[in-house]
Amino acid sequence: MPHLPPQPPQQPDPSHGLPHDLPEPGFPPEEYTQRLAGTREAMARDGLDLLLVTAPEDIHYHCGLNHQGHFAVTALLLPLDGTPVLVERAMEAPTARAQTHDVAHHGYGDGTAPAEALADALAQLARPAQRVGYQADALALPPAVWDRLRRDVPVTWTDCGDLLILRRSVHTAREIGHLRTAARLSDTAMAAGLAAATAGARENEVAAAGHDAMFRAGGDLPGFAPLVRSTDRLDQEHLTWTRREFGPRDGVFLELSAAYGRYHAPLARLHHLDPREAARHRPAAEASRAAMRALCAALRPDRTAEQVFGAWRAAVEEATGRPYRRHHCGYLVGIGFPPSWMGGTRTLRPGNPLRLRAGMTFHVQSWVLDERLGRYACSDTALVTEDGCEVLTRTPYPN
Repeated sequence: MPHLPPQPPQQPDPSHGLPHDLPEPGFPPEEYTQRLAGTREAMARDGLDLLLVTAPEDIHYHCGLNHQGHFAVTALLLPLDGTPVLVERAMEAPTARAQTHDVAHHGYGDGTAPAEALADALAQLARPAQRVGYQADALALPPAVWDRLRRDVPVTWTDCGDLLILRRSVHTAREIGHLRTAARLSDTAMAAGLAAATAGARENEVAAAGHDAMFRAGGDLPGFAPLVRSTDRLDQEHLTWTRREFGPRDGVFLELSAAYGRYHAPLARLHHLDPREAARHRPAAEASRAAMRALCAALRPDRTAEQVFGAWRAAVEEATGRPYRRHHCGYLVGIGFPPSWMGGTRTLRPGNPLRLRAGMTFHVQSWVLDERLGRYACSDTALVTEDGCEVLTRTPYPN
């Protein structure tokens, strides 16, 4: 059976087993050597001669680059043979050289168009008519750059998004260690945020308490801000916080993730400040938690994302007694850069044939918004294991 957070209300230990001073996250060079070798095996299988990698998560995965400079075009050119080349803004070169492993550098000045720098670097690595993979859905490949590359670089362009997502989504033992640390940091932040969520407190104060605990415990800058709101706005997803003051009968929804070496472990909890409100929404809470148990029981190797969603939805529909519609019940997580902790778009949803493998981690979510049962939501980060799943975040349900 999958591990789930304990049901009885209790306050988690804010330290949650964290050392007083967390070590700097990182990996030995052989980790990157193994990652490059695995990606090149996939390239050879797909007949690709070179990859144009532009998503910050995939650049980080292959060479370790970790900064906030991705607002300027940055790309890793990964050939089937030879040394990869990191194309970056020239002022980022000292940072990149200090952080990266086994790559050459091609810096461009602020007076040079990024597309020109990329075209120059590609001309040195790719011959005409070779097959070059690119990430069609990467936010970090601006249309102006892509249009010029298609016009000026005489290669055969092929979308390699699935290749890179699937490579990065199956974590090694070292990566899982980082995810476990991120989960403990997330629990620490959640404990502080829930403790600050009292009548008269403001949403921004709850967010500040979570961030303060997260950073003091050794966490890095997460890819997404905490989401804090009262339950009357529960369906207004992706709000950060306001300066609104919580009333004595409010419910407080808090969703956050810590980061450790760019690895994220999100979770969400809903806490009613008034026990009478908690009792009123308890049918929704029980349905949500039962569906979460069904979701985690289905989260195992060789199941598809669609099958996992089906197990979750069936449990919700058993509780509500009628069809229930929601866009998904979770998504892949791991490496994340602003503006997201997702690091990808592969979700547990209808129609998704993604087959789960041991080593994948998902932000699993269970939302029940029902006129009869009430409103409730919770989420955790779960690791797919060889024989099931393990929930990495351990914060108990508040009420």
